[in-house]
This record gives sequence, structure tokens and C-alpha cells, in this order.
Amino acid sequence: MLAPTVAAADPDTESQPAETTTPEDAAPSPAVPPAVRVPDAGSPSKAGGPPQPLLPSKGFAWEPFGYLRLQYVMIQNDPNVAFVGRDDGFQLQNARIGVRGALGDRAAFVFSLDGATDERERVNVPVGRLRASMRDAYGDFVLGGALVARGGYFHTLVDPQNMIADTSRELVDRPIESRGVRATEGYQTPTLAPGRSLGAAIRLDPEVPTSGARFGFELALQNGGDEFASNNDNDKPAASASLLARFAGDSFVVASVRYNPRTVGELPFRQDENDVQATGGARIVAGPAAVSGGVIFTHTTFPSTGGPAQNAFGAHGQIMVRLGSAPVALGYRFGILDPSSLITTDRVMEHTAAAVLGVPRFRMRLQLQLTHSSEQRSLSNDRAQLAAEVAL
Repeated sequence: MLAPTVAAADPDTESQPAETTTPEDAAPSPAVPPAVRVPDAGSPSKAGGPPQPLLPSKGFAWEPFGYLRLQYVMIQNDPNVAFVGRDDGFQLQNARIGVRGALGDRAAFVFSLDGATDERERVNVPVGRLRASMRDAYGDFVLGGALVARGGYFHTLVDPQNMIADTSRELVDRPIESRGVRATEGYQTPTLAPGRSLGAAIRLDPEVPTSGARFGFELALQNGGDEFASNNDNDKPAASASLLARFAGDSFVVASVRYNPRTVGELPFRQDENDVQATGGARIVAGPAAVSGGVIFTHTTFPSTGGPAQNAFGAHGQIMVRLGSAPVALGYRFGILDPSSLITTDRVMEHTAAAVLGVPRFRMRLQLQLTHSSEQRSLSNDRAQLAAEVAL
């Protein structure tokens, strides 16, 4: 096992000890107070670039990682819809444990599990069941410089939120276009973003520059089925292409396109549905402020039935501002989700006020989120969430 002084060279994993005195010439405080920066996917690479040695040798080295996220949720009870808002209490967002390793600067791998997957028997059921599920299982193999080949079970850059680790996320929840509407928060709606899938990719993810910009890309082929599917849903893979630009101070811009010829239903009633997605996202850090946003647009055609095409879109914009040198940041996010142009009353808008407190002495963060939801279907479902996060 690795000693604490030789952690992986990844900006999402660099610790900030509570007892260390910051010198005058040190970099300014980040816009969002960190606890210990532990990556969602356990990226073994330096700033997302080629795999870096975890120890100063050419041999194999590995280290464990993980984090826990617990929240308390209070949702306004809607007087007319029985399943909305009537299960206030504690929820386990993440119970992540994993291991990452590297073979010198030639190859690296990540494997992780999460024990907080919320499984529901059907849509809009108030009570689910916790189960463990695989979250990452992939290897990176250096082709040359920062260019790597990735294979296994992984996220792509099609969802811009995958650029931000769970333990670096400013708000309790991901934006609405990346998470959908969960059961009891409103009318349950799936995310527009593609989840993890089995496949392979060619990636060039550059280091974060000290000035200017550095550019990269990702080309991926994946099964494109359900996130927990063990194989593809038909004979056709999902293909995606992404362009990425990194700037100083954890800033980035990413844009992607994806084509996924899906098959839904059971034999003998299986039907083809073709998705074309365009996504984009950006995060700009300037002094104590971090401004970010993202958009996902999906165009779906139905060749089996010949029905009308469906369009869906979601987007968000947010700003977080750190209060001086204190480990506290305040912010606001606006989000919108319209899951189907074929339904005229399903649009959801959210206004969210948020606060985050970093407690690096205990490897923790505390987050408060207050959300006003405005739905075309006239629900009363405002909510408050308080989350605590511990990096292991």
C-alpha cells in the first residue's frame, strides 16, 4: 500500500493538510473549498493526461481510494400527488471504494464499487433498496505522450459533468439534465446524459496549463445500452466524439456528439430507437468565483413504428463565490429539463441556492442546498438538502 506522501499525481486527489501554513507566493485559494480531492472515477492520470507512476520507479504501484456522502432531504408534500415528498429523511448518495494502480508510465487501471445504488421496482415508487454495483473498471494504455487507449467500463466526456469529480462538485446534486428527476422529488424522469458503458476509447486529455490553453479529444465506441447491462442491446455500438480545452485554474470547455442506435422492449415486440446527442459544458474559474454551465440536446427517431421524432433538452448555469480566505462558498444554479417535445406539460425548472464548507482537518465537506422547483404540471415540491462528505 502506498504511503500518504506518494499519492497519485492527480489534481482531483491532491490533499490540502489542515495544519499547513500557506506561503505568500502560493497559489490563491480555489473558488470552491475542497476537503480532500478524491476523483469520482479514480483517474490514475496526472490532470487527466497519461498514466503517471505512483512511486518513483518503473514497477507496479497501487493505492485505495473512496468516499462517503450522506444527505438529509426534506421535500414539500404535494397535496394532490401521493408519491411526492412523503419520505423525508437520510439518504446515502455514495459509499464508494476502489483501487487505482499504474505500471510506471506505461499503463494504469481503475476499479471501484458503490454500495449506495438506489434500486426501485418501478417508476415513482417512494421506497427503494440499496445495493452494491460496479462503478468503474477500465485500463489506460499509453500510445505515446498524452495519448492513451482506454478499455473497459467507463464514463465518456459526452456528459460534461464527468469532468467534475463528486468530491469537487459544488452542489449536493448534479445538474438536472445530468441526473433527471428522482422518485419523490417530482414526476420521475430519467437523465438525458449517457451513463457508464462497456467499450473502448482513444483519449488525449492534456495537463492543466499554467497559462494559455491545451487541447485534447476523445473518440469512443460503447455498447450504449442500460448502464448496468452486461452486453449490448443489439448489434450496433454507440459512437461518440468529444473535443476538450483545458485552461489554468481548473477551467475547461468541452463539446461532444454521440449516436446511439438503441433497441427497447422484449421479443417479439422489440423496437429500434435512434438517438443523436449534442452536448457542451464549460467551467471558468476567476479568482474567488467559479462560473459553469452545460447543455444536452437529444433527437430521437423511431424507425420501427414510424412515429414522430422526439426532441429533449436540458441545461444549467451556476456561479459559486468563495468568501475571502474562509473555507466557505455561496452560489446559485438555474436548471431546466424538457424530456420530450411530444409532451407539452413535462418541463421542469429549478432555482437552487447553495453553500459549501470545506473541513480538511477531518477530510470532510458540508453542503446545504435549497431548491425551488417550477413545473408545468403544477407540483408543490420545493426541497432542502444537507449533505456531509468524508474522503477516505
